[in-house]
Amino acid sequence: MESLRETDLVTSRPNGAALQVESRIEFDPATLEKIDGHSLENLVDVKIGRFLDQLGKFYPEGLYDLIMSKVEKPLIGQILKRTGGNQVHASKILGINRNTLRKKMKIHGYAP
Repeated sequence: MESLRETDLVTSRPNGAALQVESRIEFDPATLEKIDGHSLENLVDVKIGRFLDQLGKFYPEGLYDLIMSKVEKPLIGQILKRTGGNQVHASKILGINRNTLRKKMKIHGYAP
């Protein structure tokens, strides 16, 4: 089997007319293993490494807070989007107090 194969699935009506065509991509086991190797932690590690390379040897004070804010903003944004903006639900998912979420939303430019 090749590493990547695209197949078309056709759903048809009883009279034989095509109702829906759906494409699906299939990967062989070796390719799936490579994809799994790109875990979130691995991706973040690579991005942080590239960011630090751009800084050279001159790291700004407060680097921890800077990087954490870069991760925190999209995390909060994604959770808010997936909860339809429900702050109570979002705060439970994130494991933080709703008031803390509201504070972080304000910091990152999300309207409360």
